[in-house]
Amino acid sequence: MRVNMELDLEVQMGAGSPDGTGCQGYMTKGTTYDDLVEVFGDPQITSSLDGKIQAEWFGRINGLQFTIYDYKSRVAPERSTDWHIGGKIKMVGELLNIYFLKSFFLQFISI
Repeated sequence: MRVNMELDLEVQMGAGSPDGTGCQGYMTKGTTYDDLVEVFGDPQITSSLDGKIQAEWFGRINGLQFTIYDYKSRVAPERSTDWHIGGKIKMVGELLNIYFLKSFFLQFISI
């Protein structure tokens, strides 16, 4: 069986608040800080009060709150490839990875 699907995704960076989100997934393996900056811009938060996060992006994807962060990382954010996705439902992790991969790879094929 083949299924074709079209999905419109809208991301609003800095919308809402990172408060109240929990880990709902992870960015695609190998995602770097520079990759995230390329797609989402500079992180909105560069350190948490408790010291567990060194870089964090937050916003909404299709109205769903999300965060991307380096939870308890032992390396500088610029060297990390382990990024958590926070939200209130699991689907936010899947949507964010779809958006990221499409946005990231489109820059190479639109030349």
